[in-house]
Amino acid sequence: MKNISTKSITKIGILSAIVIILSLSPIGFIPLGPVRITTVHIPIILIALIEKPTVSFFVGLIFGLFSFFQHLSGISPLSFMFINPMVSILPRALIGIGTYYTFIFVKKYIKNILNVVFASMVGTMINTFGVLSMAYIFCSNQIYEVLKINPAKFLFGVAVSNGIPEIIVCSILVPMIYKSLQKILKF
Repeated sequence: MKNISTKSITKIGILSAIVIILSLSPIGFIPLGPVRITTVHIPIILIALIEKPTVSFFVGLIFGLFSFFQHLSGISPLSFMFINPMVSILPRALIGIGTYYTFIFVKKYIKNILNVVFASMVGTMINTFGVLSMAYIFCSNQIYEVLKINPAKFLFGVAVSNGIPEIIVCSILVPMIYKSLQKILKF
């Protein structure tokens, strides 16, 4: 981390700003019927595909911190889950690292755009299932107290209703944006 360049710090700043803007706009959480598809993690996945994992780690960390601070004000009935850093920060910080190493590993075996699709799916799963797993581990009692339903069933329902559409959206958008960035940035 001590060898992080000025260029990398600039990328972290720009992408963190994009993450915050997405978090504050309807584009970051696209309504699809009764669920909201999260797209805020897409910049983290993209930078993990084209940069060192430290850059994507910091952008993911900013996403997690921003989520944590947003929920301190109680913006949702489930804000109590997101004021736990293990729920709001840790999984988001790990999105880029998991995506990066998945991409590097899969790239050895798959040489076409499918490696990007696979890595973006893993990054999305780290976000969705990481947050929901941590919520189950740390907030099950509170979920039951607030919603009066089985926490496992509730979180599984969220995983299915949000997770699957998020994986589909991300596996379509990320490869398209990645190919465009390849042409522009020539990497």
